[in-house]
Amino acid sequence: MVNQLRRKINKSQLYSTIRNVLYVLIGCFIVAFADAAFLTPANIVSGGVVSVGIIVNYYVEAATNFNCTDIVVAGVQIILWLVGLFLLGKKFSINTLVASLSYPIFYSLLHRFNIASVLGIDVLFEEVNGAIPTANLILAGLFGGFLVGAGVAIAYLGNGSTGGFDIVSFIIAKYSDMKQDVSGFIIDSSLIVIGMICMKNITLGLIGILAALACAVAVQYIYVNADTFIIVDIISDKFEEIQEYIHKELDHGTTVLDTTGGYTGEKRKMIRVVIYKVETTELRNKIALIDPKAFVSFTQAKTINGEGFEPFRIPHLNKKRGVLHRLDDKDQYENLKRENLNKEASDGDNSVKTPAKAKKKKETDKSE
Repeated sequence: MVNQLRRKINKSQLYSTIRNVLYVLIGCFIVAFADAAFLTPANIVSGGVVSVGIIVNYYVEAATNFNCTDIVVAGVQIILWLVGLFLLGKKFSINTLVASLSYPIFYSLLHRFNIASVLGIDVLFEEVNGAIPTANLILAGLFGGFLVGAGVAIAYLGNGSTGGFDIVSFIIAKYSDMKQDVSGFIIDSSLIVIGMICMKNITLGLIGILAALACAVAVQYIYVNADTFIIVDIISDKFEEIQEYIHKELDHGTTVLDTTGGYTGEKRKMIRVVIYKVETTELRNKIALIDPKAFVSFTQAKTINGEGFEPFRIPHLNKKRGVLHRLDDKDQYENLKRENLNKEASDGDNSVKTPAKAKKKKETDKSE
């Protein structure tokens, strides 16, 4: 029975691994296509490894008449992977190896075969009066940025990434308190600024910002909105081993509750954890290996707020203007709350004094 269960779990893990690898490969291909077909021909720097290739090639091609963008991309990708291997460990590097190899290969093939010309997209980059029309550059930036975001989101859905500067963000998150989205924003912004300075073209820099925004929108709608939250309740005699796995491997916090069986009266521990839907199969398989007799329930949640998930937005109603304001600062919220209480107390005092004053005024008028 145990062997059958193990074989079933191993088969499920194999299917899950194959699916994840396919997601990462598809995501890397879409990113490579967007970079080769839209961003590179227009020299649009919007962040990522390809931006380094565009900036370096801007000088190399002018001096040697040789386009080296894909060579630079492959070199940077390999260097970043080796840095990740050294600083983040073998497990992380193995997970990112697929992306670190597939993306530069896809990009180099599409770039060398001039995929933009093959598909007829190169009409966007035809010069008019010695320059590519700004409208065409904007179209290339928006379409390229959105496709890059779509590819990145699909890779995320496969529990992977497209490698590159994502590795730097993971390193920063490991050795500092800065979150990955913040460091990623700083890296991409820095590359855009460097591109503007090196190529001395503000228009391309602004279009690069539009491309980065389009990328962020695509990631938001394809990955963030598509991925739901799951509340998992686990009752097991081996709750400590399961909890250690959740903490170290899934990087989620847990809550341990004391429970009592309604029929048996037996006291046991229950782990409650909130995970992303894509992590459900992985957690279920691990629990089955640790304790096949564990009782586990999975409940879908609409939204989750708090550390590690969507941050709280504290609403405050401004009665004068009738507008609902969002306050992210807890101290600011408490200050406004105290101000409202003081104002209500003041209004209360005035409401008590007003009838007395009116009565006194009325008696004065009568005596007169």
